[in-house]
Amino acid sequence: MADHSKRAFEDSVKAILTTFGVFTGFVIKSAIDGIKFPPTSSWWASLDALLDLMRDPQVYICLATVALLLRFIIGSAVHLNLCYVVEPRSKMPVMLFKDLAFLIVFGLLAVFMVKANDDVAAFAARAGVFLLISLFWSGVDWVVRDDERGVGEQSLFSRQWVVIDAFQLVAISAVLFVIPNDLARSATLTVAFSIALYLDMRVVLAATKPEDPDAPAAAAAAAAAAVAAATAAAVAAATRRDAAPVA
Repeated sequence: MADHSKRAFEDSVKAILTTFGVFTGFVIKSAIDGIKFPPTSSWWASLDALLDLMRDPQVYICLATVALLLRFIIGSAVHLNLCYVVEPRSKMPVMLFKDLAFLIVFGLLAVFMVKANDDVAAFAARAGVFLLISLFWSGVDWVVRDDERGVGEQSLFSRQWVVIDAFQLVAISAVLFVIPNDLARSATLTVAFSIALYLDMRVVLAATKPEDPDAPAAAAAAAAAAVAAATAAAVAAATRRDAAPVA
């Protein structure tokens, strides 16, 4: 029987990312809808409205939300595809189910986070819960992935994600316990989450995977089989030509 497990994993990854995308799309739309865009009728009025928006904490909450969720959209897409689609890959359904379960939790927490509306402290606290769960996921992934099961089961980004999550949690702690002004709080979150997004992109865009130690032997076997098949075909063709009656 033909093995179609790779295609099954690939289709599952697409479905998981699509589901997470629905959550994040709803959250980003809700964050944008929370901004009160004033009506304007001229260029000067539009400029004044833009300057007013720059003093609105909700704008920075929206930007922080987008930065945080983009980090998880990009990271989860690269992680899932490299772990379960690109060879050497993980072939353990329980590991894919673990990632699915956590992404659903992240989606629900993102909705909970954006429902804080214009309460900056509540938004920061809920984002902190989001990142604590992310830190827990990174730690779990770091621990449960066993190199002895094969190179496809090795952890890819968990160590780096622990550091980035911790950085964001430090920023949230500063917002909650050090910075008193809502505008400064929301702007700090935007800057910190944007830095975390950049660091995360640096990590995943430089992704590497160890080579499968069995890959050279498998490639050599495939090449030998191809040569043998070509030789057999050539011998068969020559035999038919020699056996053909001479006119």
